[in-house]
Amino acid sequence: MKKFSKFLLLFLPIFFITGCAIHKNEAFIIPNGDKLENKSFFVLHSLGDKRHLEEIIRDALVEKGFVAISGQKENMPEKIDVLVTYEDRWMWDLGNYLIQLDIQFRNPKNEYPFVAGETVRTSLIRKEPKFMADEVISKMLEKLDKGK
Repeated sequence: MKKFSKFLLLFLPIFFITGCAIHKNEAFIIPNGDKLENKSFFVLHSLGDKRHLEEIIRDALVEKGFVAISGQKENMPEKIDVLVTYEDRWMWDLGNYLIQLDIQFRNPKNEYPFVAGETVRTSLIRKEPKFMADEVISKMLEKLDKGK
């Protein structure tokens, strides 16, 4: 019995801690969607976003070699190839952190998505929004390359 109680005391905290460490990074190609070629991107500012994630997403696309701008819908140029939308979820655990970031690449004419990606990182493995944006965009581009 003593061995079992020592085992519980040693490993029970590990089970609780690892249960709080969730990481998911996925991308999905939407059937009947467009294909990505050498495209220009417009990252649409989400109305509820006060942290300006559209700028972080725009910068991640620029770092990958694409032409990208961001702003409000009324400022979107007519000659844009991809409309980028996103949804962010924040959590509080001794401070606010981004727990989930969903990004969609859409046709700017009809706003139909052709690829969607999401990344989720809970408190124990949280990262900065810049890291998460780059992570999900990389996964989306990888998925598009495999889908060709």
